[in-house]
Amino acid sequence: MPGKTAGPARSGRGWRIWIFACAGLLLLSCRPPHSVSDPPLPVELLLQQIDAAAARLRDFRGSASIETSFEGRRGRASLRIRYLSPARFRIDVHGTLFQVLAVLLIHDRRVRLYLPRENTVFEGDLETRDTPIPGLDLTLEDIRAAVTGAIEPGRYTGMQIVEYRHDGGTATVTLQEGGVSRSLWIDTERATITREAWESSASGDSVVRTFGRFQKRNGIWRPGSVRMTRSGGMPGAMELTYRTQSVNRGLRPADIDVRLPATVIRRPLEEAAPVLETMDEASFPGARRARFSLNGK
Repeated sequence: MPGKTAGPARSGRGWRIWIFACAGLLLLSCRPPHSVSDPPLPVELLLQQIDAAAARLRDFRGSASIETSFEGRRGRASLRIRYLSPARFRIDVHGTLFQVLAVLLIHDRRVRLYLPRENTVFEGDLETRDTPIPGLDLTLEDIRAAVTGAIEPGRYTGMQIVEYRHDGGTATVTLQEGGVSRSLWIDTERATITREAWESSASGDSVVRTFGRFQKRNGIWRPGSVRMTRSGGMPGAMELTYRTQSVNRGLRPADIDVRLPATVIRRPLEEAAPVLETMDEASFPGARRARFSLNGK
């Protein structure tokens, strides 16, 4: 009797093993190989992805410290920053004793620099986004990059693509327009710019902006530090470090505006003098001098 039942039992187990083996092979065949990664996006789609991520920033509040070095002048200050998309900024500049040195108001290319202690406002329109703002030596592009942590949506649309490299989660794109070459280093997983550089073959001017210490805030990746270096006609450097950041919390136009006194003195923007506090040797140790030194000097 035992000999009659052993055969069917072994046969049943054999069929079950065969079914499980086939099912395993089927599941493995449905999974993509581990060694095959998704192909890189075309540059146009990658830039659209960057623009879409940048456009999600509707408003921003934050506080930061800034140090600058331009043409031998070193300055520093604390900043309270407010931004309302697409192009409204308010930056309160505070000195070491917490006094308000200046209030910078920007709407598109219209700039007002208000000095409360002097009851004076310097105002005017900048010719381009790359024109330095008198009193700050920073451009609208510098300020936009530092505050939004991204390039302006549509900034590179239509430019000629001359190079595109993809290495893991980083893409490098170089574009040209006229005599200007612009390069972007992109974190493709976060859809963020980690570095932006442009160079003009005509003037020899160049600017490099670097973004670091990213953290996700209210669903948006934000840099904790922004560094800018410029060479050519007006060499210099800026480093901005954020202390606090608040994203898309319902900032209103009234939070951006400043009511100027009726007695305020109005002067042309080009007459504004530097507003950041000057660093002397005592408050500017050798290590910091080396960090901001240009050309190794």
